[in-house]
Amino acid sequence: MTLKTLLVSAAFTVTFAAPGFAGVDDLIKERQACMKAQGGGLGAMFPMLKGEKPYDAAMVTEALGKMETACANWATWWTDEGKGGTIPTRAKPEVWTDKAGFEAAGNASYAATQALKASTDEASFKAALPAVGAACQGCHEKFQAPKL
Repeated sequence: MTLKTLLVSAAFTVTFAAPGFAGVDDLIKERQACMKAQGGGLGAMFPMLKGEKPYDAAMVTEALGKMETACANWATWWTDEGKGGTIPTRAKPEVWTDKAGFEAAGNASYAATQALKASTDEASFKAALPAVGAACQGCHEKFQAPKL
């Protein structure tokens, strides 16, 4: 292959493949925004569980609302079209190769979050929050690569 052919081929690939990656990159950005919102919300709530901060029902409601909004498109992020992209991600291949396991983990997280959302006082909040943390941890252990 000549250099000219190689350069034309590379230009063609970048020109026509980049839009596909842009779509995947948008999905990755949304996934990362969801995880950031989840981490921020849980990071604000766990000190209440530990007694380091007073229970604040309004803050819990606000944090859960931000998490719910940021994660509203969850189901669209994990299709086969959501693989690849140019943005580094910690999603393991198991997200796509163990779809049943990933879906079960997502459902467990959703159920735990809904139970937390239904909490009406400090006691029910403190009873529900650990299940959310456990669901997050269970999913991350199997489906998220460690930080480098």
